[in-house]
Amino acid sequence: MNGRSRTTGRAGGGFTLAEVAVTIVIVGVALVYVLQSLSASKFTAANTRNLKLAKELATYTLGQIECGRYWEETGAGRFEGSYADEGYPDFHFEVVLGQESFRDEYRDTSDGRFDNWRYNEDYSQSEDEEEEVEQPYEQVQIRVSFPTIKSEQHTLTLEKWIAWDQVYEPEEEPGAAASEP
Repeated sequence: MNGRSRTTGRAGGGFTLAEVAVTIVIVGVALVYVLQSLSASKFTAANTRNLKLAKELATYTLGQIECGRYWEETGAGRFEGSYADEGYPDFHFEVVLGQESFRDEYRDTSDGRFDNWRYNEDYSQSEDEEEEVEQPYEQVQIRVSFPTIKSEQHTLTLEKWIAWDQVYEPEEEPGAAASEP
């Protein structure tokens, strides 16, 4: 006999095939969850970027309205356009003036929220027609639409009260041109 004894069982400290398979499954499931959260973060970041850009573009357009850039378009009470000239062809805007509302705006209040726009419309329709008094300010609403990412919000609406003579082109008073030298 030899001086060595035979050992039974595992000769080394290695892993069995079953242990390796379970480890691979656990790591695979963890990677799937990590990749899903990264993908969701990417979509959230893209939507946040679009919302921020839409707000900046809406503020830019409101500033242009205040400067008189859209005097020709304001006579109709609503107008629309695109931001393609500014380098954002997928972003579009619609502006409504006064008590007008957006064309495809839904007023479903079945979720229990109070719709003050609808209330104001119903209330004003029930009153007798009064004389229209020229207001020093005009209500200007702008809605900017941008590409949809998954099922996230794809419009942004801002409202601002702007001085009447900044929104509409001032009318020349009769005799004002004749009195100037």
